[in-house]
Amino acid sequence: MDKVLVINAGSSSIKYQLIEMPYEVKVSSGLIEKIGEKEAVLTLIYNGNKTVYHQELSNHKEAFHFLVEKLIENKVIYTIGDIVACGHRVAHGGEYFKKSEMITEDVVAKIKEIEYLAPLHNPINLQGYEEMKKILSHAIHVAVFDTSFHQDISSEVYTYPIPYRYYKKYGMRKYGFHGTSYRNVVRRVEEILGKEKSGRIIACHLGNGASIVAIKDGKSINTSMGLTPLGGLMMGTRCGDLDPSIVEFIAQKENIAVEEVLNQLNRESGILGVSELSNDLRDVRKAANDGDEQSKLALEMYAERIASYIGAYYVQLGGLDTLVFTAGVGENDYRMRECIVDKIKEALGIELDYDKNSSTMGSEAIISTTNSMVNLVVVVADEEIVIARDCYEIFQNKV
Repeated sequence: MDKVLVINAGSSSIKYQLIEMPYEVKVSSGLIEKIGEKEAVLTLIYNGNKTVYHQELSNHKEAFHFLVEKLIENKVIYTIGDIVACGHRVAHGGEYFKKSEMITEDVVAKIKEIEYLAPLHNPINLQGYEEMKKILSHAIHVAVFDTSFHQDISSEVYTYPIPYRYYKKYGMRKYGFHGTSYRNVVRRVEEILGKEKSGRIIACHLGNGASIVAIKDGKSINTSMGLTPLGGLMMGTRCGDLDPSIVEFIAQKENIAVEEVLNQLNRESGILGVSELSNDLRDVRKAANDGDEQSKLALEMYAERIASYIGAYYVQLGGLDTLVFTAGVGENDYRMRECIVDKIKEALGIELDYDKNSSTMGSEAIISTTNSMVNLVVVVADEEIVIARDCYEIFQNKV
């Protein structure tokens, strides 16, 4: 069977999954962490067994070679020829990419051209491709963009009310992210509920990074993240939407550079910033249960902002067939799902099955009652399988 390797390269990590196509069998998965530090860690999962390796890996080149070496050593693959395609998650596709693309010199040039839109992610994503291309020179390589799903959003939605010249010069507009996750949501809702319940979907991708999307007939019509992943919902460490003048205000009052303020809004805000405890909702909930007022406030703010977006998108969609929760918090935190639904249930005619909701953690389920006007569904996030499908489709068309 043909195998597809899915790669998500970070600044000091590589997440991978090996998938056998066309039957979508997940053969192996794992993670390399602490690349560039004294001792990197590879966690390799295969046949239900987890093996951990410690090795100094100075850069991504060494890390990719080490990964392939261990895949062969553990007989996950027999030769590199077993891998027919390699999919690379790329954070930002700008306006160039409305779908996944086989990586060519032209595609590389365009990704480099828009690096300024995602300076922390796109260069690393591209480096992952360049290193794996040397190892898997026989395979096709495919770029799958987080932003491409949202390219159907209309201009009155994606355009910012700032001087229009900045859009013309720099492409400054709403792009949105988590698109690969939302493509999985659309497919799973159709499989779970049928196409007739998939016309109008609001999906909440709630993890440490979080966003929400309005989907009509399988296409994104609005989403909470914007030019960057900083906009939209309150997140683990990101602030989400706020008054832009706050940036200058903090810079002046604290006598710090704008770059430092943006660093704080990205890394020290959100749940962490308000609770002053943690970006992990489990820790914050425990503190809230113990009486910590800031933790209680953080949880209420988090839910309130999600509920507000759901209300706005409900109007934009002209109603709602299905509300979806996905990703780490969405799949596992039944209390947060309950809190969000309680804020909107009267207005939207939603009835939550509280027993079903409380018993659903890390699995897929319909958590609404049969009397609910809106279906409530928990979907397990699976971005890797979406990337593998795109790769295999392009591979088959090329062959």
